[in-house]
Amino acid sequence: MDDDSHKRFVFASKPHGEGGFGRVIKGRDNILERDIAVKILNPILSRFDADERERFRREARTLAQLSHPNIPAVYDIVFGPDEFLIVFQFVAGRTLRTVLDEEGAVDVPKVQLWFHQVASALEHAHNLGIFHRDVKPENIIVTPDGDSAYLVDWGIALSVQEAKRLTSTGLWIGTPGYMSPEQQAGAEVDARSDLYSLGVTLYEALSGKAIPQGQYQELSIINQAVPPSMDALVRACLESKERRLVSARSFAIKLATALISTRPLSEVLSHGRLQEIALALREIKPEEFMRLPDGQRALILVKLGDIVAQDEPNLLYATAEFLELMILRGVRLDEEGYEQIAAPALIRAFDYEYDGRQGRPSLQEAIEAAAGLTDGAAYSVLAREVVNFVAKQTSLIQKPGWYLQGLRQILQALLANPACISGARELADALRKVNSAQKQKAISQGFR
Repeated sequence: MDDDSHKRFVFASKPHGEGGFGRVIKGRDNILERDIAVKILNPILSRFDADERERFRREARTLAQLSHPNIPAVYDIVFGPDEFLIVFQFVAGRTLRTVLDEEGAVDVPKVQLWFHQVASALEHAHNLGIFHRDVKPENIIVTPDGDSAYLVDWGIALSVQEAKRLTSTGLWIGTPGYMSPEQQAGAEVDARSDLYSLGVTLYEALSGKAIPQGQYQELSIINQAVPPSMDALVRACLESKERRLVSARSFAIKLATALISTRPLSEVLSHGRLQEIALALREIKPEEFMRLPDGQRALILVKLGDIVAQDEPNLLYATAEFLELMILRGVRLDEEGYEQIAAPALIRAFDYEYDGRQGRPSLQEAIEAAAGLTDGAAYSVLAREVVNFVAKQTSLIQKPGWYLQGLRQILQALLANPACISGARELADALRKVNSAQKQKAISQGFR
């Protein structure tokens, strides 16, 4: 980063990312002492005359009106003869693209949270007459705690003629594969074009893959933890412009209702599909789970055992999500009941492959959370299974860093749990083994 501390804005020497028709770099506001992101729109200046540049200045001022929890705040506009910068809030985190590349399909509850926030951001912008034009995984940033998603890279609203001129000179507006048919055709766009892109992005988040060209594959078949109602929502976004969802608010409403179980649990357990059982379980807290009739709890565990035993590729994500739900809802179960959850959860969290990616971070997080919540028999089971799991690892130093860190966090949660009355020595020994492997790994990689 530039050492000129007397300047208000200093910028990193390398781009933080490429967005739309401008570069994005990270910077620092020396006066207000905060990190910033700067979108450099200089390339467009050479394509337009003075009147058009003035319109861009006005449009940039309009962008500054955006004020929403899930849109980075615009701090300043720098517009000169040879310089066009938009200075805005820097958002730490990973893009949804990085999440998908590293972890595969996202759990349904996280998708619901993030896309509700993104839809709310779009609704706010659309009400101001601002259209994003480039909704895609690269332009959604998820914060490190996973609680918030930001829609970033808000561009300049261009006329049809201006967009065509930029495209013809190599500055593409939008991203192939995410653009609506009317946007690809160079026609005027409105809120419905953003909804089309949002639907494509939603599909990719839930499946871990882009929509196959020319052939829609049902999400509820690709990932059996996804309810068919989510397919209906995506399809509503992909309709022709005249039949498409008309607003981001409609999208948010349909997203919320898509994940509500409307049938009694007894009926769902008797005749429901896996997606419906998962929906019903999401609405049940651990205390409520223990108040279910014995037969219903036993049936849920039998169904869990069935899908774990099937070990089929099309059930990978669904099995992991079912285990995530049960590792937390079963924290008050007896020893026999929790054994059916803990052992397969550990294996699926660390050793299974999901579309070529080893491990399931969300399942690891659920096990860590359970490690701090369990007591009684369930605590004893989980502690024993974790100790045994570590003991079976004959070459921990060869495991990737995330693997060791995940085990370390689970072991620390078990030791910190007030339920840790006996077995602390075994847990501590397992933690020392993992810590030792981490240190040896760091030394072998040249770190001190």
